Amino acid sequence: MTTTSPLRLSFDAAKCDGLGMCSLVFPEGISLDPWGFAHLDLDAIPGALEPKARRAVACCPRQALSLSKGAPSQHASSTIATPSHSSWRDQK
Repeated sequence: MTTTSPLRLSFDAAKCDGLGMCSLVFPEGISLDPWGFAHLDLDAIPGALEPKARRAVACCPRQALSLSKGAPSQHASSTIATPSHSSWRDQK
């Protein structure tokens, strides 16, 4: 039996302009922070969602998203840095 590496989505925060197009095409895997920048919600892309993930990568005007097989790149960030004193995810 052959196992294939899972498809993974990577995000380069330095390239992102916060337009949010990626989350419109792939809401199951990408959410936006309060400033409109992407946050990856899935570690590995399930096969059924692969077409949407590919579409999100293709529609990013800044090419901030990429797909790869295997472990996520150590150089790619899954989200932008938020101020260390306060996380927007912890606020109610």
